[in-house]
Amino acid sequence: MTVNQRSARAAILYFVLHLMNEVVCYFMLYRIFKDPVFIVMVAMIYNCVAFVPQFFWGALRDLTEKFKPGILSVPLLLSGFLIFFIFDAKGVLFWISLTLLSIGNALIHISGAELTIRVSGGKLTPVAVFVSGGAFGVILGQVLASTKMSFWWIALLCALMFPLVLIGETLYKGNPKDCDECKDFNFVITGRKVAVVAVAAFFIVAVRSYVGYEIPLEWKDTLTESVMLFVFMGIGKAAGGFLCDKIGIRKTAFISIIGALPFLILGNQIMAISLIGIMFFSMTMAVTLGMVISVMKIAPGAAFGVTTAAIFAGSTIALFTKSTNIVTNIFIIVISSAVCFLMALYILKPEREEK
Repeated sequence: MTVNQRSARAAILYFVLHLMNEVVCYFMLYRIFKDPVFIVMVAMIYNCVAFVPQFFWGALRDLTEKFKPGILSVPLLLSGFLIFFIFDAKGVLFWISLTLLSIGNALIHISGAELTIRVSGGKLTPVAVFVSGGAFGVILGQVLASTKMSFWWIALLCALMFPLVLIGETLYKGNPKDCDECKDFNFVITGRKVAVVAVAAFFIVAVRSYVGYEIPLEWKDTLTESVMLFVFMGIGKAAGGFLCDKIGIRKTAFISIIGALPFLILGNQIMAISLIGIMFFSMTMAVTLGMVISVMKIAPGAAFGVTTAAIFAGSTIALFTKSTNIVTNIFIIVISSAVCFLMALYILKPEREEK
């Protein structure tokens, strides 16, 4: 099997697994009927446990191949899911179910990131395709939770993830050693310190997460419009990896950070314009992953964890500082985007020097 064949299979496999994972998680989360304060607390704890420890889980997978996060993830997801629904979990039992679900979510992310990065031969498209599956799963899980569908169907979907994870493990076998070492990820200017690159990537992702909550979207009133929003987010994440590989990471950074601005600002009341901006904006995911993996070649799982921790940081800040003033929001979007782009220029190689 060639590198391209293996990476394509890994990308498609974990796109599906990521989608299924988010359907399971968001079906449960959106079946929690409590007061708004409780929901905010649940969201914070879920995001914290699911996203922040991914650096630890990724580092553990980098250190030892005996640690199989994908194989562990499905039993944790399924047990948390079933505890919640079968026992109508409340009190301590509810928090146990939420914790199990969150850890399972984290482990499936690390499993997908490790595989799609290590088999990619230095390309960002496979990991970008894997990550994009989450956006489709989040909105599908929300939609299914709003119906009268029995939780047993979602439990079955979760169980079906296990054989797919086992298939993923077989893709590691026979992977070229040079490919597995991630030596072809060379998107960063020589001499840039690991800490500087990691901090910059963390900052850019945190800003993306924060700005995602501040983008003015007066047009988003119906379920169909919400579905379109998440669909374009998913398309943007996958497209970011493709463009990085085709036209270069610096050009993609410009399109995703600066090129998105007019669409985000002018699309407040026009869905079509706003969706283009959201698609461009979502492309930054591949850019930041390329940055951090390039300086953490021996630890791609930990590198991926840097970006997921940043997602939690940005969303948490937004939760407590969200502004309803459109002028303030536009000012924040423009200034933060400009800072992010300058940081990207300082770190990323020009296209002619990437390889």
